[in-house]
Amino acid sequence: MNHILFYDSETSGLPLFSEPSEHPDQPHIVQLAALLVDPESRETIASMDVIVRPAGWTIPDEVAAVHGITTERATAVGVSESIALGLFLDLWGCAGLRIGHNESFDARIIRIAQHRFDCGELDAWKEGAAECTARLATPICALPPTEKMKAAKRFHYKTPNLGEAYRHFTGRELENAHSAMADVQACRDVYFAIKDGREAA
Repeated sequence: MNHILFYDSETSGLPLFSEPSEHPDQPHIVQLAALLVDPESRETIASMDVIVRPAGWTIPDEVAAVHGITTERATAVGVSESIALGLFLDLWGCAGLRIGHNESFDARIIRIAQHRFDCGELDAWKEGAAECTARLATPICALPPTEKMKAAKRFHYKTPNLGEAYRHFTGRELENAHSAMADVQACRDVYFAIKDGREAA
């Protein structure tokens, strides 16, 4: 149970943060990827990377432009959202810790899907051990505040997006960003770089 589950989701839109997770207009999962990793050997024990087939909903064009998955493509090659969720929760059940970049976003997406399909223990997921590489990387990357942040009188470090964190720790550009599995692999690399105490590549 000491395995780590790295995960990422692509969605049909942003959560309605002011609405409950069970609200019918909450977004759907479009792609879900995860790696179950042994933290000692850092070997991948199991993995998943699936596209979800829309059922009575569509992927807006402006969202598809970000992650590259259109309604047509998802309909042609996707699996049902409930199957994707069930497989993911089974993998999570083998882990003692889950990790994502901006993990709270993906955690909310999973919680929304749990409400939608009455799948998995809601409290167990909500209270499960989790880490966020965006939060962990912020003081290390030490990115200056943006002009927008300064205008709002927020002068703390900017939270690095995954591409920025990956570049900082590996010296490489993140390819295929916003593809769920590419993002999961980058999140894993950032996490272990932080654990190894690497300041920058």
